[in-house]
Amino acid sequence: MKSQPQVTLILLPGMDGTGDLFDSFVEALNPAIRTVVVSYPKTGSLSYKALTALASEQIQAAKIPVDAPYMILGESFSGPIAIALAANTNGQLKGLILSCTFAINPRPLLSKFSFLVPAITYNQFWLVLTSKFLMGNFKSEKVHQQLNAILPTVSPITMRSRLEAVIGVDYSAMLAKIKVPILYLRGKHDNLVPSSASQHILKLAKAVTLVELDAPHMLLQMAPKEAATKLQLFIEKALLINLIPMGADD
Repeated sequence: MKSQPQVTLILLPGMDGTGDLFDSFVEALNPAIRTVVVSYPKTGSLSYKALTALASEQIQAAKIPVDAPYMILGESFSGPIAIALAANTNGQLKGLILSCTFAINPRPLLSKFSFLVPAITYNQFWLVLTSKFLMGNFKSEKVHQQLNAILPTVSPITMRSRLEAVIGVDYSAMLAKIKVPILYLRGKHDNLVPSSASQHILKLAKAVTLVELDAPHMLLQMAPKEAATKLQLFIEKALLINLIPMGADD
């Protein structure tokens, strides 16, 4: 008989919004961690505020017991959404995990070129360039194939609206309100989100643990086992528990 989950982990996806890229990370997690993967629409233009409301609805639909601990993980684009949820949630939230993400536009120079955003569209060059930024010099045929399969399923208009949302975001005030411990996972070879993004979070948040892994921007996909191990240590420290060993039974 399998052991019952001891904590729920809410997973908020990157800019693709599908949640399909979490599979390797979820497989690497301790079975005592129940996962709820949030997804966003593949069409339409929703603001960060609207996506936060949508994520909140999906979390409520997951029916986490009112007395059960849970944590929120925001990857890349979803960092601001995770921050907003953590700043306005109940007492059973025990921790926030931010993976290769930001509270404010991580590339301010992008604002000067925002007029170019509508010109972005899907083609083979765009897919190759995107993969290079996301994966750097790291190689994974599985992840590469996933990107090529998943990204074209999301409307270009939707992707452009999300990039515009990143350009205009500043959730610094919400970040400062968060009272739970925060784990920031940073890829040492992240070509998209610079170290200044994590430093900004370290400066404003009350209790942040920064962990750097030998990984690109797609840290959870390229280093799933290492990330899962760091997450488990964070959970155990935050909840003052020892999660069951991998493969253990009741």
